[in-house]
Amino acid sequence: MDEHKQRGRRLIAKNSIFNLVGQVLPMLVGLLTIPYIVHGLGTSQYGIFSIATMLLGYFSIFDLGLSRATVKFVAENLSPDRIHKVPELVWTSLSLLVALGTVCGGLAALFVPISVTHFFKMPPELAGEARVALFILCASMPIMLANDALRGVLEASQRFDLVNCVKVPASILFYLSAALVIPFGVHVAGIVALLVSIRLVSTFFYLTFCLRVIPGLRSSFGFSRAALGPLATFGGWIMVSNITAPVFGYLERFMIASILSVAALTFYSAPFELVSKLLIFPMSIVPSLFPYFSFHGDRTRSEVSEVTSRAVKYLFLVLTPPAAVFIFFARDILNLWLGPQFANESTLVLQVITLGFFLNAFAIIPFTSVQALGRPDLKAILDLISLPIYIAVAWFLMHKAGINGAALAKLLVTITDGFFLYIFAFRLKAFSLRDCVSGPLFRGILASAALFLAVFSIHSMQLNLLVSAALVLLCCAIYVVMFWVFAVDDEDRITIFGLRKRALALLSGRRSVAPTVPLTGNDAAD
Repeated sequence: MDEHKQRGRRLIAKNSIFNLVGQVLPMLVGLLTIPYIVHGLGTSQYGIFSIATMLLGYFSIFDLGLSRATVKFVAENLSPDRIHKVPELVWTSLSLLVALGTVCGGLAALFVPISVTHFFKMPPELAGEARVALFILCASMPIMLANDALRGVLEASQRFDLVNCVKVPASILFYLSAALVIPFGVHVAGIVALLVSIRLVSTFFYLTFCLRVIPGLRSSFGFSRAALGPLATFGGWIMVSNITAPVFGYLERFMIASILSVAALTFYSAPFELVSKLLIFPMSIVPSLFPYFSFHGDRTRSEVSEVTSRAVKYLFLVLTPPAAVFIFFARDILNLWLGPQFANESTLVLQVITLGFFLNAFAIIPFTSVQALGRPDLKAILDLISLPIYIAVAWFLMHKAGINGAALAKLLVTITDGFFLYIFAFRLKAFSLRDCVSGPLFRGILASAALFLAVFSIHSMQLNLLVSAALVLLCCAIYVVMFWVFAVDDEDRITIFGLRKRALALLSGRRSVAPTVPLTGNDAAD
């Protein structure tokens, strides 16, 4: 494996680790602080706080897909012969997003009073507090969209070390600041203002790092009409997927509450939220893959295909053990976690939803490559066609099988989506079907199938739960060894040993000296 390719693979692995840590640390802080925040604010004020945090998370829907478009076009123009185009792309996108945030924030502010009085049900004495909090959020929309765009520039440059240096402290402060100011009598509006201030500071740091990573941004500032067309076209299709994604994500839960009951929703949502954490692994890889695929897509399409197969292989390694346990020991897990009532009502839901999330994790990789190769329209059109069919199928299955039908509908749409995404990737030469029937990926699939079979066999023996757990752990250890021996090839080992060498050098306070090789674009940030 040549030095360029080796550094590219090592870069993806390193950035995926950064992203994984960047997701896990704030999640742990949230788990520790949220109970205190709930107790300090009370249920009604915490409900307003939850709405505010939800809106902060979904502001990206209003960016018309420009943040994602910025990542793609900056990444594919990072080579020395094209990098002069990057400043105008960045400043054009940033200008559009700030203007868009200003307009959308102003329009949203017009609906704040009626939302508080008619849409949200809350105690009358909290209406004023809610209005102030929502007005602050509306005013912050330009900051939020600019934040996403600037972070996207760093992601396009594969500087996830800098991204997480800003994002992790900001995310942790997001929870800690709320917990720390509650004893001083600060209510929801003050906490929301504090959270917006944290996002403003993080935006400043993103901008500072962007100017450092791409020095041309300092000297070249302007709005480019030539860049506007590609950004708007690509971003428009991304916006369609951004809008349909939360619909697919939450629709069946709204349907359960309206068709069945709110109580039935509880038996569906609990296992759903538990298993959804499996996506933390593919969502740690994807941010690094998207700019990498964008850069290599019109240069070396075979590299995109090869990295796709390797990413899928390692998702099998990471996801197969928890998926096998959740599927075959679903009743035992629910009984220990939530009690016998949930074990009786939600076992099949947990099994089906686990299989759905397991398959969805693999669909995220071709979804990324299809968009990175400039065809976001394929996924957007697929979503528009699938959505009404999904609604009809979910409605039918819920009436026939309740929450189990809702889980089955979710599984069916996941299988359909993944199937077409792999077809799209194959047609774009971003995935090789041959890898599924030969080579390291095929051997990884066989090892994963063997682990599923082993866990199923252990469950079928109906042993003591502790004995079963010990045997499952033993099988998982054997599985990892098998995977290393049969599915990890020489190129993977070079990457892994290279990362280990660098980590040890970093821990010992020195940096290993790599041979001097001219690198460009998304291979250059290692």
